[in-house]
Amino acid sequence: MVVIGLCLMGGSPFSPALGQDVGELIRVIDEQQRKIQTITASFSQTKEISLVKTPLLSSGLVKFKRPAQIYWHYSKPELMEVALDGKTIWMYSPGSAQAEKYSFGRSKRMAQSLDPLLAIFQKTLGQLTETYTIFYEGLEADRLHRFHLQPREEKVQKFLSRLDLGVDKISGAIIRFKMVEANGDCLTLDFKNLKINAPLTDDDLKIKIPPSVKVQDQSMP
Repeated sequence: MVVIGLCLMGGSPFSPALGQDVGELIRVIDEQQRKIQTITASFSQTKEISLVKTPLLSSGLVKFKRPAQIYWHYSKPELMEVALDGKTIWMYSPGSAQAEKYSFGRSKRMAQSLDPLLAIFQKTLGQLTETYTIFYEGLEADRLHRFHLQPREEKVQKFLSRLDLGVDKISGAIIRFKMVEANGDCLTLDFKNLKINAPLTDDDLKIKIPPSVKVQDQSMP
């Protein structure tokens, strides 16, 4: 793959590209993304781990509501629900006798590992320039803007190598996400069948945990 963006001198968060004003493109995408208040989409996930030969595949449904609510319903390979509200993450496998709860404030390692993924929902592309240098790699099939992001802070570079994003030309929604960790592990997400700004209540993004299920607070010291 030929990367047509090269980093600008002087510490700019943007990269130039052939015949493309990247700063202006990001401003246009920002305007599109600011109009997105909710998203419902199907997703497929691939997790590649250096110590495991076969990639781990999963799929399901994701819902997002600004400013920070995200709900994941995994249907394959097994049922699992994950809900985040910006401060807490809840995890529950239907039929299980126990659910898990993590506080980002007290589980800093988890918060650090999830931050790149959460950021693509919670922040616009322009806001990501605060923490990433953005390279534009061109338009794929006349519908998908491809971006390559590198973390700007040394402390982030210790665990994160890069992010690759695919942004829908029409809506500005991110429909492809790839995170490459410093150790070579890789997480890829593809989003399809997007419903943008369909009505969602707060309860639509919460896990309905049965009263009989014990919630284990994993954030407790």
